[in-house]
Amino acid sequence: MFKFIAILAFSLSLAHAKSVLIIGDSHAVGPFGWEFDRLVRELPQVTRTATYASCGSIAQWWVTGQQTPCGYWERSEAGIEVSKPTAATPIFSELLKKHQPDIVVVELSGNYQQRSDLFSVEDMRAMVQQIRTQGAQCFWITTPHTRLHPERIARLVPLVHAAVGDYCQVFESHLVTQYPERGGDGIHYWFAAGIPIAKAWARAAVEQIFNQ
Repeated sequence: MFKFIAILAFSLSLAHAKSVLIIGDSHAVGPFGWEFDRLVRELPQVTRTATYASCGSIAQWWVTGQQTPCGYWERSEAGIEVSKPTAATPIFSELLKKHQPDIVVVELSGNYQQRSDLFSVEDMRAMVQQIRTQGAQCFWITTPHTRLHPERIARLVPLVHAAVGDYCQVFESHLVTQYPERGGDGIHYWFAAGIPIAKAWARAAVEQIFNQ
């Protein structure tokens, strides 16, 4: 009963959200991130949206400003896009201060596959604490299905729940994605057959977040 009330209150607060900050890794640099950003901006209850995506990133990079070697994309509240092959990962605390978001959407987890369980949980928790201190609602999007090493999802998804589940709603992306049997690099949906899947993934995530 209490869990139902908490979820209902969370959904109602999202329905009246005004400002949304979105951050992510390589999936947000590509078609998933572009579509997710576009759909959020179209929502009538959202007046301000900003997206920042740094390929290869984990939460720690958003503290240290680690340089991404594989792609950076952002879209400002004014809709101005910046795309670079390499760039410093923005500092998360500065983004929170700048945008004062009502909701923070985080799409991170795939790049923890080479990290220990303890490090991964503590790293994600540190980011959640910043969101909690800000007073924003939190929504965390996990890594989608991959053809390359799909078994990693069974490890990473529980780590996300352990790290952020006491404050953030978690969207399990592997449940709405299926990587094509051929094409691509086995991980990213940045190719012809993957783009429709990435867009459908974005729609499913937006619908769950904003209770469409």
